[in-house]
Amino acid sequence: MFKQKYIITIESENPPKICLGDSIYGATVIALEIEQYPDLVDIAWILKRFPMSRTTIIEKIGSFNVGTAGKHLYDPNKVIPLLKTNLTNKRGRKRIN
Repeated sequence: MFKQKYIITIESENPPKICLGDSIYGATVIALEIEQYPDLVDIAWILKRFPMSRTTIIEKIGSFNVGTAGKHLYDPNKVIPLLKTNLTNKRGRKRIN
């Protein structure tokens, strides 16, 4: 039987108290990674992480633009939580099955 890989993402001010080799609910911790965001990110950096079109992202987070109209620069600490939320506009009434 093959082992499966599960990824748990934790965001906090302080690092979690987890060590390599710890057993959590029957699973063993084999790797710990940290991703640090740069101070300002451009639209290409955001496009690599979110599967949306360029124009959709610019429209969605345009008010947070720090750069010029040609060079879109954003603060990732403000923009990424906004892009992770799925705010879809639903039109019409609910369907009755």
